[in-house]
Parts: sequence; structure tokens; C-alpha cells
Amino acid sequence: RVCRWCFPIEIHSSQPPMIRVAVLSLAGQVASLTVEPSWGLSEVLAALREQHAVASGARAQIFHGPSQLLARASLAEIGVAEDSQLTLVVLPPCNVATASYDGTAKLWQAASGECLYTLEGHGGKVLSAVFSPDGKQ
Repeated sequence: RVCRWCFPIEIHSSQPPMIRVAVLSLAGQVASLTVEPSWGLSEVLAALREQHAVASGARAQIFHGPSQLLARASLAEIGVAEDSQLTLVVLPPCNVATASYDGTAKLWQAASGECLYTLEGHGGKVLSAVFSPDGKQ
């Protein structure tokens, strides 16, 4: 017997759907994440930083196949679904060298503005500072 005053109730979850993805680099799998399809680059990188897969301040790019996850795109927009594999590319830090009339040269981290090194001991004004072509000096 069904009560004539009872109506079926649809229950909608306020939680967005979550999917599992694997994140790989050239070294192999670096993380397994539970993500929302609506997440963009900043959310994915934050989740990777929480798992210590990407260092704080490191520049990184995320790809799904040939598609790059750009700042204004979502995982769903580049075709990411349950059990997808993402590729993590970590780029070397972007540093800036400066020269000064006070006889010093400085190496700065461009993203944070932090001075990494101060090179002292030059006998006069330092008029220029450059990196070697291989980036090691």
C-alpha cells in the first residue's frame, strides 16, 4: 500500500564527481590523485605539492596525451576521465642575474623575487652578468 501523500524524492549530491588519475614523469609514476574534472592547472599542481611530487615554487606543466592543461582549461576539457594518465614536466627554475656598481652580482629567483646568492669580491663596478650557454655557470 502506498500513501497517496508520499512522493518520490530525488536526492542530488552537492559533492562534484571525483575521478582517479595517475601522474607520471620520465622517472615513472609520481602520484595518484583523486580530482574533480573541473579542476584546472592550479588545483592539480596544489594537489601534487601536497603529495611532495612537485617542489614549492617549481615551474611545472601537465599534459594528457598531446593536450596541455593550460591555466584557463579544466581536466574535463582536455579529455581527462577516470583512470587517465597525466604527464608531469618539471621545468628548471627561472633565475635572473643582476650586476651592480657596488661590486656585487646577485642571482635571484624570478618567481618569488628571493635573492639566492650574492657574489662579492670584485675589485670594481660589475657592469654585466650573464649565464653560460649550458646554464651551469
